[in-house]
Amino acid sequence: MTNAELIDRLIEETAQAPDWRSGWARPGHLPLFNNWGPVMYLTPVGDVVMNDEEDGPLRPAGPAERDFALARAAEQYPELAHLKPARPQLAATCDLCRGRGRVTISQGTLLPWPDGHEPRSPLYCPKCNSLGWIRMSLVPAVDST
Repeated sequence: MTNAELIDRLIEETAQAPDWRSGWARPGHLPLFNNWGPVMYLTPVGDVVMNDEEDGPLRPAGPAERDFALARAAEQYPELAHLKPARPQLAATCDLCRGRGRVTISQGTLLPWPDGHEPRSPLYCPKCNSLGWIRMSLVPAVDST
């Protein structure tokens, strides 16, 4: 089965899902994430698109939005785990979430989500787009002078 066939099958199944996804089903678009209005979708050809307003027009996701959406795809649909961006060799573990991809808030401060705590935090790390790592090109250089 190709990715396109798999995504088409998931789109059909999602229309009957017992959760938020069925309400956001669109022909040719697999819902990945709903941010209380804006929704991210995956198309059968592998494009990530989103709307900025509820029922608004779709636009292509930017690189960071795409990374986040593909991480949600892997989480929401285990059959799509292979689409999650792979950690490059030259990547640093995110210091905000400590590689967990999720955070919690305590007394107004973002903290890493503790290991072994379930259910998982609904707050995704904004620094690494929930991947748990940051590409070295995005890691600020340390001034050694």
